[in-house]
Amino acid sequence: MKEDKKEKKQKAGNSIPARPAKKISQIAFPWWLTAILILVTVLVYLPVFNAGFVHWDDKLYIQDNPLIRSINLEEIFSTYQQGNYHPVTMLVYAIEYHSWKLNATGFHAVNLLFHLLNTVLVCYVLFRLTGKKEIAFVAALFFGVHPIHVESVAWLAQLKDLLYTFFFLCAYYFYLEYYKSGKNKFYVFSLILFLLSLLSKAMAAPLPVVLLLTDYFMNRKFTMKVIAEKLPFFILAIVLGIVAIKAQLPSGETLNIPEFPFWQRIVFACHSFVFYLLHLVMPYQLNAIYPYPVKVGEPIPSSYYIYLIVVAGIIAGIIYSLRFTKKIFFAFGFFTATVFLVLQLLPIGDAIMADRYGYIPSIAIFYLAGEGYYFLKNKNRNNAASFTIVAFTLFFSFQTFALSKAWKNGMTLWNDVIQKDSTIPGAYNNRGLVLMEQKQNEEALSDFNKAIELKPDFAYAYYNRGLIAMDENINDAALKDYSEAIRLYPGYVEAYLNRGIVYFNMHKLEESYGDYSNAIRLRPSMSEAYAGRGAVLHLQQKYSEAAADYDKALVLQPGNYSVYFNLGLVYNAEKKYEDAIASFSNAIALEPGYAQAYYNRGISRISMGNTDAGCSDMKQAITLGFRPEPDDYNRKCY
Repeated sequence: MKEDKKEKKQKAGNSIPARPAKKISQIAFPWWLTAILILVTVLVYLPVFNAGFVHWDDKLYIQDNPLIRSINLEEIFSTYQQGNYHPVTMLVYAIEYHSWKLNATGFHAVNLLFHLLNTVLVCYVLFRLTGKKEIAFVAALFFGVHPIHVESVAWLAQLKDLLYTFFFLCAYYFYLEYYKSGKNKFYVFSLILFLLSLLSKAMAAPLPVVLLLTDYFMNRKFTMKVIAEKLPFFILAIVLGIVAIKAQLPSGETLNIPEFPFWQRIVFACHSFVFYLLHLVMPYQLNAIYPYPVKVGEPIPSSYYIYLIVVAGIIAGIIYSLRFTKKIFFAFGFFTATVFLVLQLLPIGDAIMADRYGYIPSIAIFYLAGEGYYFLKNKNRNNAASFTIVAFTLFFSFQTFALSKAWKNGMTLWNDVIQKDSTIPGAYNNRGLVLMEQKQNEEALSDFNKAIELKPDFAYAYYNRGLIAMDENINDAALKDYSEAIRLYPGYVEAYLNRGIVYFNMHKLEESYGDYSNAIRLRPSMSEAYAGRGAVLHLQQKYSEAAADYDKALVLQPGNYSVYFNLGLVYNAEKKYEDAIASFSNAIALEPGYAQAYYNRGISRISMGNTDAGCSDMKQAITLGFRPEPDDYNRKCY
């Protein structure tokens, strides 16, 4: 017996001790799976490298946006853009513009880069959450190639979706690190990244709710500490949410949004909730615009009430699933929390839903797909599970590749929308804008007329039709359309501005003054309105008031050489020749070939007795192509 014990002791002493199991945080996600995710996603989005601007908010955010022409942090962080406050997004646009000006390929490359980063983050976040690489990989693969994301990736104006998601997922990842490691630095990182997400787009606000759902999923006890650590997240969400609401309502300027009764909005919300889910499972006939089925005041089609029952059934199923697992409740809670703000219970646009709103919510459903694959695999149904994943991946990929082609430019996009649904007035209006830019006014007019036919109260279409009449110098038609646009939408600042221009051209100065003043009232930062009103006052020989408006226009837009020229004319009329010379010189510095500025600076210099310099300016004006009428000034030079 003693020998047996001794032998056992010796064997034990010679044996290799068992290695402790690695924690999930110590396990690296396989690099080759990450490489596959990136490669497949890039392949399905190859068409975006041949794409340009679609002019649907691209002009407002990038092409015609003075805010991104310089990297001025103070201005970027203190300015609303198109009824939104997302300074981080504007800062990235400014960096892009500084890097490659208006080269659309560069902008598309950055959009795709952030989508790739988000795809990898989805993978790593779910791997950190579940510890199962199969679940993380399947969810991230579907996220990367699903066609519902084409709108966010291929539409340059939706960089904000990609940016806020990037910071949202980073914040979520560091929160998981904080929970699993207990290190406070990860909590601080998470909070800072959440702030950056909110500053990219206010849609990031639901993250604190997602964190609470995650605590429940990971069986954390809801102690005062757990609740208190969420308070800074909720405070940031509330504060930036208030800022976002204020951005939506600047002095009544925001375009009227359909004001459906709240009970109808509940029905629409249920419809959208179901269709976001359906589009994630079977993305067929995805479109850039999903209009409301009825106009305000009309009854909702009876078929829409079915969605109330469907949503109730989904809720019942989720509650029943808690008897077996928390996974379904967690996934649908994540989905609901992140899609809730865009279900139109609180109106935020003139469409019932939009594919871009499904960008983050889709993660929850793709997570369930990953769980389904893992379940089948563990049930020894590897072939069935793999075949299903491959089939859906191929289906999603072909759809994404094809839909990406539709976003090549404005014409291809709106042709695609109209082909799928020929009753959408916004599609005809937007295609008309593209045609108008291509100088195809007749075809553009046809599209604007069609838009008005489909939606007689379409203020945008009347305004755009007015642009064509104005371009063709048909003043009466332009006035009629601008007036109708203003009647339908009293806060339409651009309509006031352009009607003011038409009145000015017709020498109806009082009416022109009134419209410019209304434009300034609605948008005090509108340089063009001050410049226009200054021109009216100038013609009325109210020189001091004209100069004040010109000065204000230059404060708002310092690079406007034509305003410097007009201000110089005012100073000449007031015999303030030194000021006039300074203004004309500023105009010339900004536009070196400005012949009229040279000529009028010559007049100012001759008026001050500096004939040689004045004649030199006049000769330069003539060299540049200016042909003056004979007068006392040029007779002194020739």
